[in-house]
Amino acid sequence: MAERCEACELRIADRIEASDDPERPYHVCSTCLRRLQTRALRPLEWYNLAKRHGWHEFLLHDDFYDEQGRALQPEEEVESPELFPAPTLRDVALDAYLLLDYSITRWRMQPELVKAWAVLEAPKALAALSGRFACERNTAIRSRILEVCALALQQSAGDFVRYAWGEYPQGVSLPSLAQASAACLSFREGFDRVAAALEIELSANKRDLILCLGYFQSSEGLDWIEQHVVGPITETWGYLAAASCLDWPRVVTWLRRGRPLSLVALDALNAILRPRSPFLRSVEPRLKLPPDLDRFERELAAYEDKDPVPRVQQRVRALLLQAQHLLKNS
Repeated sequence: MAERCEACELRIADRIEASDDPERPYHVCSTCLRRLQTRALRPLEWYNLAKRHGWHEFLLHDDFYDEQGRALQPEEEVESPELFPAPTLRDVALDAYLLLDYSITRWRMQPELVKAWAVLEAPKALAALSGRFACERNTAIRSRILEVCALALQQSAGDFVRYAWGEYPQGVSLPSLAQASAACLSFREGFDRVAAALEIELSANKRDLILCLGYFQSSEGLDWIEQHVVGPITETWGYLAAASCLDWPRVVTWLRRGRPLSLVALDALNAILRPRSPFLRSVEPRLKLPPDLDRFERELAAYEDKDPVPRVQQRVRALLLQAQHLLKNS
C-alpha cells in the first residue's frame, strides 16, 4: 500500500523533504511539500507533521508556527486555515495514543496537560508511551515521553524508566532520564544511576550535564559537588547546589575552603536570589538554615577580602544589596 502524506494524511506521499534528522525526512504529497517549503501549512497539516517529527524540527519550529499550528511567517497565503484546525486537548484527552501525539506537539507540558495524563488509567497510558518509545528514534520525542512519566505517572512508570535506561547513551538523553528517574524510581536507585552515568562522561560534557542531579533536590548533590567539582567554574555548578537543598553551614564551609567551592557557593546564592533557568524556577530553591543578616554580611565581606577579584566582588555586591530579600524568603 502506498504511503500517505504525513501532513494532510489524504493524498499519496510522492515527495521527500529533508528534516533535521537525515534518517527521518518528511514524506509528503506535492501540495503539502509546497506549503511546507513556503511555511504555509494549515494548522492540521502542521500538527500531523509535528506529532511525527516534533515541533522543534526544521520548517516546523516556533519561528514559523505557534502552538496551534498557525503560520507566523508564510511566504504565500495559507489556504482556508479555519477549515483545518489542529486538535485541542479536549479532542484527545480520553485516548492515550492521541494524547501522546498532542503532547509531542506542545512546547511545554502545561498543568492541564499533565492532569489529562494523570486521570488516564496507568496501564493504558504506559502502553501508549512504551509502544511509541520502542519504535521512536527521535531523542526529543523520547524525552517528552519520559517527561510525561515524570510529571504524571511517577512510580507506576518505574519499570518503563528502567527499560529506557537500557537505551542510554545512544538512544536517549541523560537529562530526560534523570527527570524520570527522580520521579519514578526510589531516590537511591535513581540518584545512583545518574551519578554513575556522569562518572563516565567526558569532562567537557560533564559540566553541561551535572544539573541532572538537581532533579533529586537532595543534599547528596552537594556531597557530589565536593567530590567532583573542577574548573572552570561555570554557573551550572551553582545551579546544581541551589537545587540541592543548600544550607548556610555548607555555604560557610565552602567560602572558608576557598576556590573552587567558594565560587560555587556564591553562584548558588545568586541562583537562589534570582533563579534564571526554567528548571530553577520550577524548583523554587531556598537557602536552608539561613543566618541573621549580620552574620551573612560578615561572612561574605570576609571572603571578598580574601579573594578580591571582579567576579567575586560583583557577586558579593549583588548578594549584599538583596540580602534581606534572600534571607526573608529562605
